[in-house]
Amino acid sequence: MRTSQLALLLIVTVAGIGCGKARDPNRPKTVPVTAVVTYQGKPVEKATVTFAGAEVRGAVGHTDDQGEVKLWTYEEADGVIPGTYEVAIRKLEVLALPDPETVSPAEYSRLSRQMNSALSGAPQHLLPKRYASEETSGLTVEVKDPGENVFAFELED
Repeated sequence: MRTSQLALLLIVTVAGIGCGKARDPNRPKTVPVTAVVTYQGKPVEKATVTFAGAEVRGAVGHTDDQGEVKLWTYEEADGVIPGTYEVAIRKLEVLALPDPETVSPAEYSRLSRQMNSALSGAPQHLLPKRYASEETSGLTVEVKDPGENVFAFELED
């Protein structure tokens, strides 16, 4: 009986070690930040949104199918440190081969060669290229605490 109690105590102790992450008490406070990205009047899905701060740590997030993103600094959806940020928004073409069972071996081989050729060049931007860099996007935000930090980015050609 005593052995089983010790085994249970050991299991609970080991499991508890990995369950909680201690938050660094010196880490700056973050506040919730949401952004919506549209291009040509439509939500932009699967874009990467980056907030780059000169004085504070930056933040990042990825848009959902409605073009909405919840940005994070340290861990997913934890928010952004209050401050001023330059913004970059990128969406690159993602190439994927079809399931080999759905196409002939010759077609799969042709598509594979085509993909390798495409990958050897520069990535294809699906949004105007100027938005891919904080230096050229022309987008800036100020994240406030307190305040409602919801930003809308309507990208133009």
